[in-house]
Amino acid sequence: MNILLVGVDYKYLNVALGKLSTYHKDKGDTVTLKHLKLKGFPSKKFITVDASGYDRVYASNIFEINQDKFEIINCNDISIGGIGSINPDLKLDPKIDSLDIDYSLFDIDFSYDFITRGCIRNCWFCKVPRHEGYLKKYNNLDKIIKHKKVRFLDNNILAYNKHKEIFRELIDRKLKCEFNQGLDFRLIDEENAELLSQLNYWGEYIFAFDDWGYKEALEKKLKIIKRHISKDWKLKFYIYHNVEFMTINETIKRVKWCRDNKCLPYIMRDKNCWDAEINIKNFIIDYSAYCNQPAFFKKLTFEQFLEKRTNNKNRIKESTKVYLTNKII
Repeated sequence: MNILLVGVDYKYLNVALGKLSTYHKDKGDTVTLKHLKLKGFPSKKFITVDASGYDRVYASNIFEINQDKFEIINCNDISIGGIGSINPDLKLDPKIDSLDIDYSLFDIDFSYDFITRGCIRNCWFCKVPRHEGYLKKYNNLDKIIKHKKVRFLDNNILAYNKHKEIFRELIDRKLKCEFNQGLDFRLIDEENAELLSQLNYWGEYIFAFDDWGYKEALEKKLKIIKRHISKDWKLKFYIYHNVEFMTINETIKRVKWCRDNKCLPYIMRDKNCWDAEINIKNFIIDYSAYCNQPAFFKKLTFEQFLEKRTNNKNRIKESTKVYLTNKII
């Protein structure tokens, strides 16, 4: 068979497509990957994939905002899955899901996979509990690690009852590693914070500050974290923003908290941010660009960043106005 894999919007590698490739190559099929490179924000781009000559097509769509940005034509056997797709509950057959990832498809030099799937939390904005369920063991290190570096995709590794054993094994192996979906600060204790500090860590330690109401609890845990990971700007916090249920003031306060504690923010925008009134939408775009680029965030104020970002005086004026108005509420 002639198989086409379509990655709609992955960044580094798509786990499901990588395993499907292994499955079909093991059967003697020919596999081709097409990466559409769509992003997690609105685009006028629309991509038509001509699947003429292919017996079967599998597509994976991560961001819901891209559901109507592509079409696949000229094939009678098309499966489209992924957490952002119109069929987010479509799962790999367990026999396929147990296979290794075919890294030959992707231009990366690190391993990329899950130790666990699901989560113990039920955050109102998160799709993981709905589509992956409660946290469970998914894979072991020997099966995951194929390179000298590894990015783990676990949604809540600290909730796994054997996470400290995992950390100790990673320390012993001296592997460069990262948990890039975020660590749950509520589950930090002295022991796992010390173990995290001993890892050969890749980039920043990522946590989440999703609601201003977490501030008091977070500050208590930050003291523990900083006793073991004291380097400035080594911690990063995902800052979720939803224009319908969150105020800009609360997001600005969370970002200011990051600056005051010499931690990096990274604004995660809900898709409804793109539907806000134009001055709010533009401000969120500008503010996210500022917060999500550490080189600018650490050295410049938001107003200084705007002057560097654009020559559009009206855009600078409007975004500054939204910022200052909401900053003082």
